[in-house]
Amino acid sequence: MIFRWVIFAVLLCGMFEQAFSRNAPLLMRHADSLAAMRKAGFLLLHGRVYFTHDSIAFRTGRATWNKTLDQVECEGNFLFTHPDGFIKANRGSYQRKTEIAIASGTVEAKDSAGTYAFFGDHLVYNKKNKILTLTQKPVLQQYQKQKNGKIDTTTIRAEFISFDQNAEFAKAFQNVVITQGSMIVTCDSGFLDKKNNWVALKGSPKFTMDGYELTGDSIYLTIDSDKRTLKSALVIRNAKGKQHEKGKNGKPDQFTEATGDTLYTEFADDKIKRLYVNLNANGFFYESDFADYKNKMEGGRLDLAFKNGKLRAALISGDAQSSYFHVMEKKRQIDGKNEAAGDTIRIAFSDGKVKHLKLSGKKTLASGRYIDLTKENIFPKMEIDTTMKNFTKKNFQKINDEKIKERNLKKNQEKISAKKEEVK
Repeated sequence: MIFRWVIFAVLLCGMFEQAFSRNAPLLMRHADSLAAMRKAGFLLLHGRVYFTHDSIAFRTGRATWNKTLDQVECEGNFLFTHPDGFIKANRGSYQRKTEIAIASGTVEAKDSAGTYAFFGDHLVYNKKNKILTLTQKPVLQQYQKQKNGKIDTTTIRAEFISFDQNAEFAKAFQNVVITQGSMIVTCDSGFLDKKNNWVALKGSPKFTMDGYELTGDSIYLTIDSDKRTLKSALVIRNAKGKQHEKGKNGKPDQFTEATGDTLYTEFADDKIKRLYVNLNANGFFYESDFADYKNKMEGGRLDLAFKNGKLRAALISGDAQSSYFHVMEKKRQIDGKNEAAGDTIRIAFSDGKVKHLKLSGKKTLASGRYIDLTKENIFPKMEIDTTMKNFTKKNFQKINDEKIKERNLKKNQEKISAKKEEVK
């Protein structure tokens, strides 16, 4: 029985607090000068104007108070403070009944915890629902302190941004650009759920990050909240993924691409770990010095595994087909091409190159063939630096011209000497 009375008392206090908040008056605490327009119901305030309403307060240089609407229009360095943060702007307004504050002209707003910041030329803050809406060059920044003391920043730019403080949920529309470290995302509509650590992108979305690129109709990203790194990415319809691993110690760069209806990738410390493509799966990989000779993989489903960013294994399922070029490493010359087909094809890689291949098939009989390309003498396409060659040619020509000049001069001198002898 006592427990019920306690619950009732708590609910009653909550209801009383809400009612008090709704009925709390809008109070003008200070102004250097005041002029009244009684018939119109206006008060004109100048100099260090200070208002309060319940838990909020705002200051400005000049203000017009409409007593009928219980609304204040402010000009001259508007500063609005509340328990959750503050808003600064050139101009602003506040209405008591709706508890809505509007700020315009070089707007800056931050939460009290220093986790979020908002910038733009126009902001609307709904105090009841704790929702901020930004238009006119809006920018939202979210900060998170790392273990090493550095601040990791996520920035959202768009034509329209809305942020729910309670849910920590942001919505952005039109020309959306999201950046975090090396990650850059562009789309028409973006949704960021900070509490659950996911991002949804729609309308021609494109994701890029340190050698990775994803495109499709929709992209869903999950984030590791502790490390602030990408955990996974799901691309739905018209999915396409690209991966570029830079070569080390003079080795060529390696490229991998995959397309299909659905694409899913897993990451570890921002390095790709696994890539899965479903329905009309196509993929190819190649090295930068043999860009015209792409190794292909096709089937109903494609599973790729990576280690340290390099392709480690591939499984092609459902009417599987593959073709890859064999490279003689010492000469960096292509000497053959392998073609295979079956229900499934398993490929193992070593340092990004095919190590061995396993076929199996019932519906599609396993088959393979090797094409000898040694006679074609295929070498990497290289840009030949002819600077030294041209320099040498020019020098030889110059030396040759000087020799000819000396020879002609000697002949002329001999002719002159001969004529002098005849005269004697």
